Amino acid sequence: MFVHIWKMRARKKSVQDYEKFGRQATIPALKKIDGCLEAYFLKVFESKKPQYLWVVFWKDHQALEAARTNPVWREQIKKFEAGKFYKTIPLELVCESLASFAPPSGEKPKKVEKSEATEKTEGSPRGFADSTPEGE
Repeated sequence: MFVHIWKMRARKKSVQDYEKFGRQATIPALKKIDGCLEAYFLKVFESKKPQYLWVVFWKDHQALEAARTNPVWREQIKKFEAGKFYKTIPLELVCESLASFAPPSGEKPKKVEKSEATEKTEGSPRGFADSTPEGE
């Protein structure tokens, strides 16, 4: 999975327009692009000047690169630039996910029979196996 992050400082007088644009135009547009898994439009809470982050999750690097040439994406970039929402040029990062965890789904896990592997992890906190050869 790849994560595309944009960080930008907005013009104070265009904050409401930018937030509306992000919610009503960009989020729906990202939903339409193949390979886009999730997108978050975030306002930096304690910033004295209006700052925003876009955190967009992509299936893989190829999906992100394909999105960059997608007409929907290109149209959003044009609209963003035409809106003159930003005070400084946005910082853009492309990150490869190395590890993650999923939030609890709300479902109770199925009961699994005790196996030799689970017996080895019972003595460790939170079910983690020891990092010794015996814990492998």
